[in-house]
Amino acid sequence: MKNISSGKAKTFFVLIGVNILIIILLTILSPTFVTYGNLSAVMQRMSELGMLAIAETIVFISGGFDLSIGVVMALSGAVAGTLNAMGVPFGLVILIALLVGVGVGVLNSFFVVNLKLQPFIVTLATMSILRSIVYALLKGNVLTGLPTGFLDLGYFYILKIPFLFIVFIVTGVLVAILLNKTITGRKIFAVGGNEQTAFLSGIYVGKIKYLVYILSGLISAMAGLMFTIRIRAVIPDAGLNAPLEVVTAVLIGGTTIYGGKGSVLGSILGILAMYLLLNGFSLLGLNPFWNVIILGIILIVVVGQEGIGKSLKMLLPGKNREMEAL
Repeated sequence: MKNISSGKAKTFFVLIGVNILIIILLTILSPTFVTYGNLSAVMQRMSELGMLAIAETIVFISGGFDLSIGVVMALSGAVAGTLNAMGVPFGLVILIALLVGVGVGVLNSFFVVNLKLQPFIVTLATMSILRSIVYALLKGNVLTGLPTGFLDLGYFYILKIPFLFIVFIVTGVLVAILLNKTITGRKIFAVGGNEQTAFLSGIYVGKIKYLVYILSGLISAMAGLMFTIRIRAVIPDAGLNAPLEVVTAVLIGGTTIYGGKGSVLGSILGILAMYLLLNGFSLLGLNPFWNVIILGIILIVVVGQEGIGKSLKMLLPGKNREMEAL
């Protein structure tokens, strides 16, 4: 346990140092970076992807995988926009949009728990199917006309902090408490650490997996509503690149794809570092296509760091001689 705690602390300090370094460099390279308008925009824009990072963190810790987070974000917005256009009372619209996320979580859980399918394959299929449903609902159109009071939440600030960012942070705190301070959280870590051992110790593994994917779907649906508020419209391509961005940020934050290890704080610091980089690219006028390329490189390095390290050691002359001696 001490090793795990020290490992978490090391990850946090490294991420904090990386964020500080990025901030210093961008402050030097771009005088507009430290303006309130830019920093406020960064907080708003990272809020919905931060929510998705929280959702993915829960799933990763349990030993699962969820590629459907981005499309759930799009689907909740599409459902909200469609129902609003049909004249459904907006309170009910919000409830149904959130329940759609819960429903996707139940569907993913059913295939993973009851049919024993691989989470990666299940959520990849779900992502493809639901994206087609989003396009069918919106017919390629951008929906507007949502209630002004709802959209104006994007302009609402508390102590000069965007409301959407506050929702993101509060959600992160609540999930962190769930994971670290409750019996349910310990069960989620146990299932991710060793599913068989967790089962033998009396944990209902299937129920924990259902809970995890339902939470992921609900939080992703919340992210979809937040995205709709921020851009003041519903678009078909919402969350299209979210899986790459979110998985990269979560892995940078110290959560592993093998389960049993991770933290919400690490994921938040990871998403912050990523968004600071993206914001810096924008301020410096760099080609946005480089964003995806760099994220892909970071993802390969983070996921494959152990294998890369071993390969580099094998290239050392001393190591080669040791292998030849064996």
